Amino acid sequence: MQGTMHKTKLKEGEAREDMELNEIWRACRKIQGAIFRYKFDICKDLKQHDPHCTGFVSKSMFTAVMAKYRNVAGLSEFELRDITDYFQIRDGRVAYRQFCKVVCCEDLHRSAKKELVTSLEWNDPWHLNVIPQPEERRKLFLILLKIAQETHLPLMPYFQDYELVARNVGVVTVSHFARVLHFMKIPLAESDFLLLLKRYMKDAYLVNYVAFVKHIDNIMEYLKYHKLLDNSREIIQNFPGRLVDLNLSELPPVDGCKVIHPIFPDTCNHPKKNRDQCDIIFCIQNFVYKNRVRCSEFLECFDQLRTGSITKNQFERALHNIGVGKFISQRELDLLADRYMDPVDTNRIRWRTFMDEIDTVFTIKNLEKIPQCNVESPLKHIIDMPRPGTADWQAAPLSLRELCEDAMAKIRIRIRNRRLHLHPFFRNYDKLNSGHVRCNQTNQIFRTNGILLSDQEVEAVLHRYGNEMGFFYTKFLDDVDPASYGIPSMVPKGQLHDMNECPPFARDTPDEDEQESEENIMRVLTVVKQQVLTRSVPIIDFLADYDRHREGEILDSDFKRAMSSANVVLSDEDATLMCNIFRSSRRAPCMRYRDFVKALNQIFVQLESEMGDKIVTAVPLLHLPNLDCISCFLNFDERTTCSRALMKLARKPDEISNLSQIFTDFDRSNCGSVSENQLLRALTVREMHEMLSRREFDAVCKCFAVERGLHMEFNYREFLKILDVLHRTGQVKRNF
Repeated sequence: MQGTMHKTKLKEGEAREDMELNEIWRACRKIQGAIFRYKFDICKDLKQHDPHCTGFVSKSMFTAVMAKYRNVAGLSEFELRDITDYFQIRDGRVAYRQFCKVVCCEDLHRSAKKELVTSLEWNDPWHLNVIPQPEERRKLFLILLKIAQETHLPLMPYFQDYELVARNVGVVTVSHFARVLHFMKIPLAESDFLLLLKRYMKDAYLVNYVAFVKHIDNIMEYLKYHKLLDNSREIIQNFPGRLVDLNLSELPPVDGCKVIHPIFPDTCNHPKKNRDQCDIIFCIQNFVYKNRVRCSEFLECFDQLRTGSITKNQFERALHNIGVGKFISQRELDLLADRYMDPVDTNRIRWRTFMDEIDTVFTIKNLEKIPQCNVESPLKHIIDMPRPGTADWQAAPLSLRELCEDAMAKIRIRIRNRRLHLHPFFRNYDKLNSGHVRCNQTNQIFRTNGILLSDQEVEAVLHRYGNEMGFFYTKFLDDVDPASYGIPSMVPKGQLHDMNECPPFARDTPDEDEQESEENIMRVLTVVKQQVLTRSVPIIDFLADYDRHREGEILDSDFKRAMSSANVVLSDEDATLMCNIFRSSRRAPCMRYRDFVKALNQIFVQLESEMGDKIVTAVPLLHLPNLDCISCFLNFDERTTCSRALMKLARKPDEISNLSQIFTDFDRSNCGSVSENQLLRALTVREMHEMLSRREFDAVCKCFAVERGLHMEFNYREFLKILDVLHRTGQVKRNF
C-alpha cells in the first residue's frame, strides 16, 4: 500500500515537473487583464472562505470561485485545471494567497502605452490554445509542415496589410485568415482548417497570426538546417514521416475509386528495383512531356565550352533541377551514366545525346529534311503508360474483370441503341480539360443518360478507369464508344504511323493497279464542281500560279497545294485519282490542269460549235442566284422543281403583290434575309401559298438560303429580283 502511494506521489511529482510554466503564466495574465478591465476582486471572494487566515482553501472551493470568473476571464477548462494543480499543496488544499500575489498584488505596469486587445486579457503575441489529444497534435504538425512546404513567399506582409486598416495587434479575423491562405494557393480541407482555428483562435472570433507565422518559419528553418529539402522545395525520399495531401480537398475525385496513395508516387509506376534503362527513359520522358520542360536549358549551362559533354556530378545536378531526381535512385543514375558515357572520357556524360533522346517525346530531330514524315506526339508508350494511382488491371481478381466487361457491354448496347453522345456530358464537368472527372459525377452522367448499372458494376468500372485525378473518361470513351468525337486528337486513330518508319515518296512507290472506274471519276468531279459552284472559286487562277512557263502542266504536289489554297476539300486519294486521269504524256509526275479546268467549266457554260463554220457559242447554264454554302447546292431534280415554282410565283411579282413591304417589316436589322417561317407568313398574307406544294416551297427555300450565324435564312432580295426578271421576260407558267 505504501509502495502504491509512493508511486502515485512520484507520478504526481513527474506530472508537476512536466507542467509548462509558460502556459500557467499565460492563464494568469488572462486573469490579470480581466481584473484590470472589470475591477472585480477575486482575492476578497477567496478570503471569505478562509476565516482563520491560513492562506489555504479547499480545492473544491477554489475551483468554485474560479469557475465564477472563468467565462469573464476567457479561461478554458484545461487552463483552470493547470492553475489549480500548480498552486495545490500535498494535503489537497490550494495556496490561494500565493495565487493572489501573482494576479492581484503584483505591479502590472498598467499604463496608457500598454497595448490591449479588444477582449478580456492583456495582449499576448504568443497566445495558443491547448490541444490535449495526441492524434490532433500530430495531424496539426503535419498540416503546418505541408503549409511550410507549399509557401514560397513570406506570409507576414499579407497579414500586416490588414492590421494597417483594422488597427488590431497581432490578430486577424477568421475570414481574412482564410482569404490569405486561399490567395497563397494553400488549399485546406474543412477539418484541417478547423484544427488550425482550434489551435490559434483568440477571443472566439480572431486568429493569432503572429504565432502561426512564427511556427511556419521555425519549421522551414528546421528543414533547411537538417537538409531535408531538395532544390525543388520537396522533402527528400528518406523522410521518416507521412504527409497529408492537402490538394485532395480541392480535387476530391477518389470518392469511389480504389486508388492506392503512395507517399511519393512514382511517375512510371514501375518497381524501382527492377527498372532498366528503357523504364528510366520513359519515366523522364513522361515527366518532361507533362510539365513541358526544356532539358537543354538545364544542361547547356554546365557546358561552357560547348563540347557536348559534362561531368557525372553536373549531370545529376541537372536532373535534380529538372525535377526528376527525386524519382531516380543512385543505381538508376549509374545506369543512365553508363548509357550516355563519353567514349573519349569515361568520366563525362554526353548530354546532347541524352537531350535528343528525351526530346523525341515532342518531335524528332532534323524534321525539315523529311517533311512528309508523320510525327506522333506524344509517343505511344507515353500514352499507354499507367497514370499515378491506377490499379493494375491484369492483377485484379477474375470476378472483378468479368463484372467490368459485363458493365462495358451494357454501356455499349445502350449507346448503340439510343445513339448517345457522352463526350459533351463529361466535358461539361471537365473545366480544366484534364481528361478526368469525379467519380460521383461519372455515376450522375450514367443515370442522366439512362445507363442503369448496379453498385458492383459501377465500382468495377471506377476501379478500372480510376486514378489519383479521378475517372479517366477519355480512355473510357475510347474503349466503350470508339467514335470520332471520343478521340481528342487532330490525327485519325487509324492513320497514326511509327515515327521511325517514315512513308516513302510518291515517286518512289511502284504504280498499283487502281480501279479508276467511271463512277469514282464522276463522283470526284461532282464533289469538286459542287464546291467550286457554291463558292464561285476561280480555280484557274490558283492552278496557273504554279505553271511558270505556261505549258499547261503542273506537278501533282502543286495541284494538291493549289486545291488546298482554293479551299476545295479533297482527300489525298481523290486528288491522286484526278492527277492520274489528267496525266501528262510528256512528264510522268505532271498533270494537264487546263483539261481539268475545262471539265469544271461545263457547270458554268456549255460550248456549242457548228460543223461548217468554226463558231463556238457559250450558253450559260446558271439561271439561279449564286449560293453561299455547300448545303444550299441543288441537284437536277431540285433545280427543276425550283424553276417550276418560280414560274408560278412570277405571275404575281412585287409590282402586283407588294411582297417587299412585308419582307421589310420582318427584316428589322435590314440585312436582306428573313426566316423560313416569315417567308411562309408573307406568302400567306398575299394569298400566294396556295400556288406551291410543300416540296416546291422547300426547294425555293433551299435555293435562296444564306447562312446567318448558326442557322439558315431566306434571301428575299434575290428572290424578288428573280421574280421580276421572269415576269418581264415572259417566263411565266400560265397553265398549272
